[in-house]
Amino acid sequence: MKRYFSFFFAATLTLGVLAGLLISPSEAYQSAKSSLALCAGTIVPSLFPFMVVSNMILRLGLAERLGRAFEPLARRLFRVSGAGATVFVLSLAGGYPLGALTVSELYSGGRITRSEAGRLLRFCDNCGPAFIVSVAGSCVFGSARVGFFLYGVHALSAVLVGTISRRGTADATGTPRIKGQSLSAAFTGSVSRASLTCLSVCGFITFFGVCIGLLDAWNFLPSLCGRIAFKTGAELHFIRSLLCGFLEIGVGTGSMLGLALSAENLALCSFVLGWGGLSVQAQAASAISEGGLPPMPHLLGKLLHGGLSALITFIIYPLFF
Repeated sequence: MKRYFSFFFAATLTLGVLAGLLISPSEAYQSAKSSLALCAGTIVPSLFPFMVVSNMILRLGLAERLGRAFEPLARRLFRVSGAGATVFVLSLAGGYPLGALTVSELYSGGRITRSEAGRLLRFCDNCGPAFIVSVAGSCVFGSARVGFFLYGVHALSAVLVGTISRRGTADATGTPRIKGQSLSAAFTGSVSRASLTCLSVCGFITFFGVCIGLLDAWNFLPSLCGRIAFKTGAELHFIRSLLCGFLEIGVGTGSMLGLALSAENLALCSFVLGWGGLSVQAQAASAISEGGLPPMPHLLGKLLHGGLSALITFIIYPLFF
């Protein structure tokens, strides 16, 4: 029954989008054009260089060295193995969906138990510094300092989610020994990987941008935003960014352009970065399913991560700005 419902929901959603493309082709075209302009003018220029450097950190083996150094603390904080400590460091350095993919690979290879894999999925799939600092900070709010603040809150919230999720005892598995690549191999591989990642990010942004454009064309999204803003007294721009961010992290973050630097707006950005959007959930679910793991721990963990990030941001904002 559950499988039938999932198929019915997916088929209905797909056919609905197809119908929208056929009914409102010009609106879909303009939305795709605007999304691609956002990618070309903001996302790729700010994300690509940072993504190359982040990938080099991973390929040179620096993240594994940090994981080994972090292992004793990770065992105390999260009750995870050395492999789990490395996944946590990788997820904070590499961004979505590297953490979920690595957890799935470790579980499939027998390096971690199913119980530990479920715990790791709650807090080891995170947004990378490339996106937070360069896009959310520098491009959206006009300050790299804001980006580093958001990244610090994001990392702290991940630690808190991991601490809340800990139970049982750590596995005996040690930190995986991954040999680092040479500088030339790491550089060429990082450029290729960053290019594919940017293309994937732009693809998700464009698709969800088209979906949002269709919802705008049918007046569904503006009407919903207006009703929520009226009932809550919140700014209309704030509500729209929240709903867009629930769907896709890139579209949601990009829609915050023009919002003032305030505790409320940064808390909103922190929530979107911590939650990741349905697009991140879809990417993670695909990676998790290959290892035979359920997606629910990841989904609940990201909701908690987003909520904690927003709360922490709102509380400590006056100390930094």
